[in-house]
Amino acid sequence: MGVVLRLFAKFGTEDAEEGTSYRVHLCFGPNCSPRGSRALLPVLEEAIARAGIGDRVEIIPTTCRDRCDYGPSMNVYPGPVFYNELTPEAIEEIVEEHLAGGRPVARWYFRPKAGKPVGRKRGSGARW
Repeated sequence: MGVVLRLFAKFGTEDAEEGTSYRVHLCFGPNCSPRGSRALLPVLEEAIARAGIGDRVEIIPTTCRDRCDYGPSMNVYPGPVFYNELTPEAIEEIVEEHLAGGRPVARWYFRPKAGKPVGRKRGSGARW
């Protein structure tokens, strides 16, 4: 299955509820990619297709989401809702609960940890 990108005339104008259109940014930055974000793209595409919501979800592989020590990361709009430390299980749950059901999934929210930096790793070579 190839990358499914769909554009919609209406984004971010409704409250988060069933039937809302979403824009999903999945990080393909230099730190998230080695942690498996690229392997999550087909999982995300397939989960969206199984849920029957491909007509209202736009997937955008993006550059760094600036949460490098917490990757793989993904942002969902409207919101934004920031998800981190994603796994295939997390993707399945986020699609079912948030994208199909309108209920963000708190257990995958981004939560900075004491002593763990937020932002690009030094020496990552990332410049954007």
